[in-house]
Amino acid sequence: MTNHSLRPLSAVPETQGRRTHRRTAWPSPYDLPPAGHRLVRLTDPPTGRRLGQRLNAILEVLAGRRSAGQIRPLVDEALFSRLSSQGLMPGIRHHVAGDLRVCRPTETALETSTIIHSGPRVLALAARFERTRTGWVCTRFHVLAPRTEGAQAGRPSVA
Repeated sequence: MTNHSLRPLSAVPETQGRRTHRRTAWPSPYDLPPAGHRLVRLTDPPTGRRLGQRLNAILEVLAGRRSAGQIRPLVDEALFSRLSSQGLMPGIRHHVAGDLRVCRPTETALETSTIIHSGPRVLALAARFERTRTGWVCTRFHVLAPRTEGAQAGRPSVA
């Protein structure tokens, strides 16, 4: 049989009224994702390098070098359906993204722009990332091709 010695507890100061319990580490139920989604805690926006990797992955889908299913977690549903149904973009075989410019119009949005060198052609790229319950996803993605010579208003065509 084991002997235990008990000692009296130190005096606990009396508190006035009822103590409130604050649980700051747990998210509110309204901040949780819908059932079946994985919760990713990304409070900080992605770095410029990570944004560049995401943009290159989307460009690879448009070039036909990557399946559209691989970028599903990176884009929202509307953009995913547009990218998966859109045909291949000619001329984006070998792309090299230039310097990425990032601005933050709100706390939950990032807007990026860069240029793409595809052989002799130079294209502009604009994208918007928004923070959702599951992390930062791309909601807008546009590759802007240069206007053709005939479409430039006010400029005479060179023969």
